[in-house]
Amino acid sequence: MEWRERGGEAKAASRTHPTPYLAYLKGKDNHSCGGFLVAPGWVMTAAQCLMHKPLTVILGAHRPQSREGSWQTFEVKEYHPHPAFTNPKKGNDILLLKLNGSATSNDHVRPICFDKSKGHGGDECYVFSWSHRTNTVTLREAAVTIIKRRDCLNLYPGLVDKMICGRSKPSGIPEKGDAGNPLICNNKAYGIFSYRHSNWPVFYTHIFDYHSWVNSVLKSA
Repeated sequence: MEWRERGGEAKAASRTHPTPYLAYLKGKDNHSCGGFLVAPGWVMTAAQCLMHKPLTVILGAHRPQSREGSWQTFEVKEYHPHPAFTNPKKGNDILLLKLNGSATSNDHVRPICFDKSKGHGGDECYVFSWSHRTNTVTLREAAVTIIKRRDCLNLYPGLVDKMICGRSKPSGIPEKGDAGNPLICNNKAYGIFSYRHSNWPVFYTHIFDYHSWVNSVLKSA
């Protein structure tokens, strides 16, 4: 049974969560971000989400506006933004959150591995959106075609290093409040949604380029 429709609204037709790695990050003043579980005690997201701290991490959510039995909720013990981050358009938009406990793996919550490929130019991947509509938050999905870097530079000469760009279908996903949600290729985390322009492709932080930094943070904290 399928839980979601590609390019459409997620539909709970199965008892197993199809994206058990996804995190919903609740911040101050009703702001939110996306994220994803990369180890039992760690969530990866975008560094720009620091502006909304303190963050509460909700794992195992289908509709985060109302508590479900599948939820695992954590406060953030430590925030580890990339030291070179200043703003999304200058890159380095990556943040590791050390939770105040360890998530329990089950059908609804489970870490995701990293895609260590250098490139997926022309490949189709996908991204999720915590779509905000009036008073509800619904998980939606879009297919993403990765644009080769040279082609992306032709479209957007200001693209900094260590970024990926892609076209989404439907084009409205991900949304502005989805910073930190993962770009998934081959069922592994390949990028982190950073920002978009209305008439440009969507821009993602390329996780592979930060592999050494990520490992150093996970081992040191």
